[in-house]
Amino acid sequence: MNRAAGVFFITVSLFAVAVAVADAKDVRDIDETLQPHRVAIESGDGTNISGYLYRPQSTKAVPAVVMLHGCSGMLTSKYRRLKSRETAWRDIFLAEGYAVLLLDSFTERGHKSICRISLSNRPIEPYRERPHDAYGALRWLQTQTFIDPKRIALGGWSNGAMTMLWTVFANAPQRPKDLKSDFRVAFGFYPGCITLRKKATDYIAAVPTLLQLGADDNWTWPKPCQALAEEATSRGGQAIIVDLYEGAAHSFDHPKSKRRTITVSNDRKVRLGTHPEARAKSIERIKTYLRSAFQDQ
Repeated sequence: MNRAAGVFFITVSLFAVAVAVADAKDVRDIDETLQPHRVAIESGDGTNISGYLYRPQSTKAVPAVVMLHGCSGMLTSKYRRLKSRETAWRDIFLAEGYAVLLLDSFTERGHKSICRISLSNRPIEPYRERPHDAYGALRWLQTQTFIDPKRIALGGWSNGAMTMLWTVFANAPQRPKDLKSDFRVAFGFYPGCITLRKKATDYIAAVPTLLQLGADDNWTWPKPCQALAEEATSRGGQAIIVDLYEGAAHSFDHPKSKRRTITVSNDRKVRLGTHPEARAKSIERIKTYLRSAFQDQ
């Protein structure tokens, strides 16, 4: 595969993607630079959601990465543009020669962020709605002629990483019965694993999975995910590999997030912010992981 750094964004026309854009009244405040990349996708639960598709320069069918945002959503509140972390990872994957689909689980459901909503009252859940979204995105991508249908990875951040883990759960009820091929691999940054371990005591992963965790993360503690990975792998499922970065807190891979403490649901005080060394290492780790997974069979 050509991994040359030169990448351009191809405007996605309605003809090219063979899909109608969802009702404009729900997305009228989306930044105009995003609109040409916006595609409508039917979630597995029948909900119409949106995504933003970017393609590398290639005449061949390429691998793809589906990106799942965290609890604060994918778009900025004021200008409704892609957030900095999403933009940075989009550009990293494009430079690797992959198509990128950034999946928006919130906007069409009427939410911009759910971080401050009590965990017991959240209207959109990683174990409920969002795996349907992920599989809706997978099936949509597999119908596109410019995508290699057997080389699609699923990646998530925080709430999106929890979604990733629920999506690749071997017994996930959201997995379509007639799915021809699943995600090739999955990866996630700082998911919360406490609820997952309680709800799915028999958890095993259906596809190889890589977790990127911060040792100093007190929002989504790393130890439950380390335990989940060890338990799930020992049960005979696909390997779940964990990388732990010392000194790194939540959002350590963000390109420019000041280290700070914020208040989240239930008045919890949590640390987050960029850790340059951990960020650099995790970027190279993900690149290597996907290169290995996507190499021609």
